[in-house]
Amino acid sequence: MGPARAGEIAMGRSACTAALRACLALLLAWTAAAAAHPSSDRLVRVVHFEPRTDGLAAYVRLSLPLLPQSGGVRYDSVESGRLFHYLDTAAAQARLEQLGRLLADSHRLGAGGQAVAARVLAVRVRRRGQVPPFTTLDQARRAAHAVMPDMQGGEPTETRHVLVDAELLYPVARGAAGYPPLSFCSLGGPEPGSLADIANILFFHQDGALRTYAVGGTLAVPVQLNPSLAGAARMFLLAGSEHILQGWDHLLFVLCLVLGPLQLKPIALRITAFSIGHSLSLGAGLFGWMPAGAWFPPWVEVTIALSLLGAALSALRADRSARPQPLMPMPMPALAAVAAVGLVHGFGLAFGLRELLADSSVPPLATLLFFNLGVEAGQLLVASAAWLALRGLQAWRSGWAARTQTGIAFGCTAVSLFWLAGRFVAAMPAP
Repeated sequence: MGPARAGEIAMGRSACTAALRACLALLLAWTAAAAAHPSSDRLVRVVHFEPRTDGLAAYVRLSLPLLPQSGGVRYDSVESGRLFHYLDTAAAQARLEQLGRLLADSHRLGAGGQAVAARVLAVRVRRRGQVPPFTTLDQARRAAHAVMPDMQGGEPTETRHVLVDAELLYPVARGAAGYPPLSFCSLGGPEPGSLADIANILFFHQDGALRTYAVGGTLAVPVQLNPSLAGAARMFLLAGSEHILQGWDHLLFVLCLVLGPLQLKPIALRITAFSIGHSLSLGAGLFGWMPAGAWFPPWVEVTIALSLLGAALSALRADRSARPQPLMPMPMPALAAVAAVGLVHGFGLAFGLRELLADSSVPPLATLLFFNLGVEAGQLLVASAAWLALRGLQAWRSGWAARTQTGIAFGCTAVSLFWLAGRFVAAMPAP
């Protein structure tokens, strides 16, 4: 072997090692993302919508920095080189009407595509720790009219720890067929320098039913409050695809189903079996046909981590050769095992979505169908991208493709062991 050829092989091995390290680093980054929890110090916007004979009432609670320039009731202070925004309590008490008008003008209710102006019926400003509950419609009604506590004296309060409660009334007529299509959005973002993490929860109360919408971010994209069947289909399709793309343990399991001989039919059969399994358990979760005990969710999470470990170890034993291979039929026990794992993963998906799906006005079977289609779209997107990347690498450098698969399988093994240990400890009963 000549020096040039030896150098080429050495460079190839070095590149392959770097690729494997990159794959492992990516998997570990996914682990950190999956373990991270949002800050409890986030900005909030909660709105209860109530149909009334004189229009549509909106009971709003939001963090003060979500109003432009904090509604003009703040003062700034530079401390240790940092800029802080504090509540000006005297200005807040004197400018209640202006605050309410600014809150109404910085949000938009659309009815049939037309903006509807709001009347401001009540406004209150409170520090966190002095706010009444706002979970139910009755609580929201009372909070908008409850007596404001004395905010004079005490330590300065940063604006991010101040909440504004308001009652707005939109003169929207309700016809025999119900309301026209309603949407709600914010017309501006938070003040510069405030937190970027914003939680928005919208409740639409109508005829004893409750629809709940949880959205992150600035709420610049209008939320459909009473979507048609087509609108609900789009909403749940997006929710399903977003949920699977944010579920790292589910994504890694799908990735492990792609590893091995890159033959489309066996991969498609494995993913189909997995989909059938989690569709059944998602349906069981939607209709309440699963254990309700507090012990059940943590042990499902343990089982999901265990299933990922099994899939990763199986992928390590798979044949990765690029030579043509006869297409072997998938044994039924193997497909049944993948479907059983899908059942467990479906319960994991159902925990976080059961209330959202059950609160929808869309028929339950249609809800399940739309959400499941979104989940399948997310799965197919990940599986297709992984298959195309590995096939392309195999066509270019078959040895590198095999080593990359090995690196991914090792990374999944490490991640699953990490999750398994943490979830097992969390599932054990407290002494």
